[in-house]
Amino acid sequence: MLSPRIKALFESDDPAASEARLWAELRKDGTPLIERCPDDPQACLVTFLWKADRPVEQVRIVETVSGLPPQRRSLAPVPGTATRFLTWRIRTDVRTTYSFEIVDASGVEHVPDPYARVREAHDFAALATPGVPPLRSVLVCPDAAPLSWADRRPDVPRGTVVEGTYDDGRQVWTYLPPGHDEPSAPLGVLVVLDGHAGHSASTVLDNLHAEGRILPTAALFVQQGDRNKELACDAEWSRHLAEDLLPWARRRHPLTSDPAATVITGCSLGGLCAAYTGLKHPDVFGGVLMLSGSVWWDPDTLRAYARLADPAAATDPAAMVVGAGSRTPVLIDEFMRADPVPTRIYQEVGTFETGPPPATPGQVHASRHLRDVLTLKGYDYRYREFAGGHDETWWRSRLGDGLIWLRGSGADA
Repeated sequence: MLSPRIKALFESDDPAASEARLWAELRKDGTPLIERCPDDPQACLVTFLWKADRPVEQVRIVETVSGLPPQRRSLAPVPGTATRFLTWRIRTDVRTTYSFEIVDASGVEHVPDPYARVREAHDFAALATPGVPPLRSVLVCPDAAPLSWADRRPDVPRGTVVEGTYDDGRQVWTYLPPGHDEPSAPLGVLVVLDGHAGHSASTVLDNLHAEGRILPTAALFVQQGDRNKELACDAEWSRHLAEDLLPWARRRHPLTSDPAATVITGCSLGGLCAAYTGLKHPDVFGGVLMLSGSVWWDPDTLRAYARLADPAAATDPAAMVVGAGSRTPVLIDEFMRADPVPTRIYQEVGTFETGPPPATPGQVHASRHLRDVLTLKGYDYRYREFAGGHDETWWRSRLGDGLIWLRGSGADA
């Protein structure tokens, strides 16, 4: 279905003048275009737009919800103009980060939408350039759930972030809530995997403390080394967190040793590690907060995926299907085999997380499998799905919802 405003551009007798009027409006109102579907109140037409300032071969949308191949994410040119567009029919509750992939004679460049209505600083992107989190473009459809915990509020007191160097040389940043530099009682602890100094969890904690939604809680932002090893159900890394790193932090700050007040959290592979660590060390971590955890993870799946790049795969039928012959994903298998532990688990995942490669099964399907295992095992847990993909725009604020459930000071706990 063609956007009505783009259709008018196609039908214009003066494309250049119509294009100039359209972009004057877009610079004022922001992009992408979002129009309600007249035949479906639960859908809208979203039109991504790009005005080329140089010759380009292709312009593609990179986002987290469609799962479409590159050719179906390409923007089409409007004849007689420099404008390219792509219109999708999307659920009205979707939220996703996106960017443009520009292909020209010099190569491929990824750029944000210069006229995006919503822009956010994101945590994983910040890891590439510590302390300078770039702004990401965000599509927010009309009925998308509001996310506010990660927004900086000018009237909210800020906690203190103290940098330290752990024994193995990695950096660990400790957040202490406002007014609790010298608390009368030990603080609860949130261990944040993939941590760094500018992590948005500090803002989330400030907002939650200001509203009295959680009990006083500090945070440890743990810098990762080889995250593909450390975070992938690595027994030694999990032991290290529980038996070495936390005691080291307690010697420096007034942190509790009560597992009921100690939570570990992570996103993607970090979520996988959080759940695995909570299962293996329930005497230390009484709470797990996993956001889009890579529950699908299994070394067999990774080996099958790697074989696809091997020319010999063409003659090996088993190598042609990612995940062929794989076991039950490791985390699910660990929970199935183990006796239940008293760790509470908060789990969120995007409804559109059918990847990322080489995820087999897809992220959301594996997460639902784990949910069912937790149900059968009798765990105290909460499972939610959001209308998005593998995407920090949700994780940043949903961290707050998970903390309210795990560390809440009132009826939410």
